[in-house]
Amino acid sequence: MRRILLWIDAVANYERIGSRAEIKRIASKAKSSGVTTLVLDIKPIEGSVLYRSRIAPFFKKKDIEMDSSHDPLAVLIAEAHSLGLEVFASLNVFCEGKNGFGLAYTKKDWASQAYTQALYLEKDGNLMAIARYNTYPKAKELSYLTADSYDSLSVAGAAAIIKDNKVAEIVTKGEVSLHDNPVVYGLDSMAEILKQHLGSRLVVKNEIRPVSAWADIPHGFVNPLLPQVQAYELALLEEVISHYQIDGIVLNKVRYHSINCDFSPKTRKLFEDYLGKEVENWPEDILTLKFIDGKKQFELGSLAKEWFYFRSLGIKDFIIKARERVKSLRPDLVFGDYSDSWYPDYYALGANWASNKYQFDSPLAKDGYKDTGYAEVLDLLISGNYYEDVYLKDLENKVKAKVAIRTEAGQSPEYKPWHCVEGAAELVNQVILKATTVYGGLYLLKYHQKPEVIKEAIQVCLNKSAGVMLFDLVYIDHYDWWDLIRETIRGGS
Repeated sequence: MRRILLWIDAVANYERIGSRAEIKRIASKAKSSGVTTLVLDIKPIEGSVLYRSRIAPFFKKKDIEMDSSHDPLAVLIAEAHSLGLEVFASLNVFCEGKNGFGLAYTKKDWASQAYTQALYLEKDGNLMAIARYNTYPKAKELSYLTADSYDSLSVAGAAAIIKDNKVAEIVTKGEVSLHDNPVVYGLDSMAEILKQHLGSRLVVKNEIRPVSAWADIPHGFVNPLLPQVQAYELALLEEVISHYQIDGIVLNKVRYHSINCDFSPKTRKLFEDYLGKEVENWPEDILTLKFIDGKKQFELGSLAKEWFYFRSLGIKDFIIKARERVKSLRPDLVFGDYSDSWYPDYYALGANWASNKYQFDSPLAKDGYKDTGYAEVLDLLISGNYYEDVYLKDLENKVKAKVAIRTEAGQSPEYKPWHCVEGAAELVNQVILKATTVYGGLYLLKYHQKPEVIKEAIQVCLNKSAGVMLFDLVYIDHYDWWDLIRETIRGGS
C-alpha cells in the first residue's frame, strides 16, 4: 500500500498538538498536501507519554502549559479520521529518560550499563574527573575534545593541551587546532581549576557504570533483556491499543544504546546461560577498550560474534512478543518498526531488522546470524534514509573531487554507497528481500537551504519503496513547505 507518512515529533511540535484548533489545522494541511498517515510520537525519549495514561506520566515541555483535559492522541485520531487519514502511534521503547529525568534514572536497576573509559586529570595523587568526551562541557564539568568531532576550538575558558598524556600547555584565549593535539576544556569555575593543572597526568580507567552515571550519555536507555522492563513496555503498548482507535503502531529504539551496552551483571548471567559456560575475562573477551594516540578505541574479543548474535536474538524475541500482544487485541492493527538505514553498522546496536533469509556478509556475523532477522515479523518498516545527498552520483563526484564526506547519521568519513538517499534505499531493499513493506524516510532539515531538493529525495523514496516518511512536521510547518509537498505528491494538483 502506498503511504505518505508525516512524522510528528513530540518535543518539536508540542505547541502544534496542544489544542484542538492546531491539530485540526495540521490535519487539514496534511490532507491537502497528499499525506495519508500521521505518525504521532506518543512516547518520546524522556519516557513520558502524549496520551492520558494510567501507567506513565504525561509529557510536559518546559515553560509550556497544556490543558489537563486535552488528550493530543484522542483529538488527533478524531480530526484525522474525519478527513480519511490514518493515525499511527510511535513509541521510543527502550529509551526511558534524558539528561537525568526518567525511569533510567529513578529505577537504576533498569538502566543499561555501559562499558567505557573514564578520563581523569591526576595531580599530587588526586583525580579530577573529565565528565565528557567529544562534547562541549556543561557547568562544573570538563570535556576531552579531539579532532574526531571538532576541527578547532575557540577558547572561551581554559584549554589544557594534552601531549604524551600530560597537560603540556594551558591556553586561555584564541583558536586551538584539535588536529595538533586533543585538549581538556573547561568554562568559568572549571577553567580556573584547570589553570592549576599544568603538568598533570591524563589517567584512563576502564569502567562499567549505568548509562545514568555517564554525563556524556544523554539518553537513558534501559536494559532490553530485563523481564520487568519488557513487561512495562508491553503494558504501555496494550494500554494504547486498547483505549485509542489508532490504525497502527510504530516501534522505535528497540535496540541498545551503543556497542558498549549492556554489560550489567544480569546480562552477563544471561549471556553465560546462552553460551553454556562462564565468560573467563569479562568483558574483555567481548570488547577490549584501548586508548591510542589520545583517542578512545576498542578491539573485539573472541566472543564478539556470539555476543552480537545473543543481543540481536534478544531484540527479535521482544519484537515477536510485542507483535503477539498487539495482534491478540487488535488483529487489524498495522505493526511496524522504525530503524536507521545504515545496516552494515547496525549490528552494534543489537537490532537485526533484515529478513531472516539475509545472511550478513561480515566477519562480525556468525553463521546463522540471519536467524535474528525480524523483518518477517513486521507489517511495515520505516527506514531513516537521513542524508543530504540524494543520488549515488553526488557521493561519487565528491570522492573524485576529494571533498570530505560529512559525518551524518551512521556515517564514517570514508565513502560508502549507502551514505545518500538513493544508496540507503537500495541497501534496505537488499537486506529486506521483500519480507515486509518498506517506506523510505527523509530528514527534511537536511534540505532547508535547498528545498527544491526535497522533491528529488521524495521521488527517490517513492521509486525505491512503497512510499515516503517525512520527518518532521515542524520543518514543513516552519518553512511553509506544504505547497512543495503537495506539488511533489499530487503533481501540482
